[in-house]
Amino acid sequence: MRPEIVIIGAGYAGVSAAKRLDRAGLACTLIGPRDEFVERIRLHQLLAGNHPATTPLADLLPARTSHVRGTAVAIDVARRVVALRDGGEVGYDYLIYAVGSHSGLDVIAGAAEHAVTVGDLDGAVLARERLDRLPADASITVVGGGLTGIEVAAELAEQGEHAVRLVTDGRIAETVGAKGRAYIRDVLTGLGVRVLEATPVEEIQEGKVVLADGRALDSDLSVLTATLRMPALAADSGLATSADGALSVHPTLVSTSAPEIVGAGDAAAVAGRPVRMSCQSACPLGMHAAETVLHLADGTEPKPVSPKFVSQCISLGRRSGLLQHTRFDDTPTALTVTGKLGARFKERICASTTGIALNPRTKWFRVSWN
Repeated sequence: MRPEIVIIGAGYAGVSAAKRLDRAGLACTLIGPRDEFVERIRLHQLLAGNHPATTPLADLLPARTSHVRGTAVAIDVARRVVALRDGGEVGYDYLIYAVGSHSGLDVIAGAAEHAVTVGDLDGAVLARERLDRLPADASITVVGGGLTGIEVAAELAEQGEHAVRLVTDGRIAETVGAKGRAYIRDVLTGLGVRVLEATPVEEIQEGKVVLADGRALDSDLSVLTATLRMPALAADSGLATSADGALSVHPTLVSTSAPEIVGAGDAAAVAGRPVRMSCQSACPLGMHAAETVLHLADGTEPKPVSPKFVSQCISLGRRSGLLQHTRFDDTPTALTVTGKLGARFKERICASTTGIALNPRTKWFRVSWN
């Protein structure tokens, strides 16, 4: 008999797992809260108003995949059942845990009341609504100097409607090389972004950002991009998790506390070490999770995952970008592609996720982290 396979999460990892299972001729049930696939790598564009950042989920799901629209609230490991918020239940023989992550507003005092985020669709939609209500020449503060914060600041500054600053407690773009970091600084400066590095934020108030040194900066819209949080589903269900709530999994992606559960994407901590959150990691991790399930169902030994990053790609508005080449371990090399060509690379990569990697019709496309 064919196993009942359930996937929690309809993001990059979950859809990739469904596509891999379909290629093996297996049906599965995917649990997700909406009928749209959220292109998280484009949420900064949704905020800026130049891309919807969603596509119909039905266009990406293979024919053998059934979509249950709902939110998982508990996993009963003993009964092998996923409980849904509406009271329904979905039974499984094997479960792929690909619930992703969401924005955390609890890291800075006042952020929950006075800041917006772009870490998930609801947050980005709210941020766009707040942006639309701003008067001309309003001040916008982006808190967080990682890749998302940089993309948000550049996208908004390029429109030229408001004064944009970026504040971070360390250096901007810590994950790229010195050459790429210098290029990002130059582009942001050219767009008029005021960059404040080594400047921790103490509190976000209505209309203000208070810095750790006591200064208070006027801020009509504060966008927090610094922190992502794991859903509490795994911990609340009694599964072993990392300190931040990610499902603890072996290098094979099998849960350390439930052998029928396999983790993938943002919400899985592989051997205690989280993998950088990105679609570049979520897609192959989803495929690997599906391959692990195939091994478990066949009674064979799953293979350990071996991350193989190749680049970090950052949009700097619509007219410029940076492609930072990396080694497999995600450390940067000296090779970068910048300017209009970098922007074209970034757009091609974004378009290829739904057009190729997740497209159920491109069965030839395979990414393996074996």
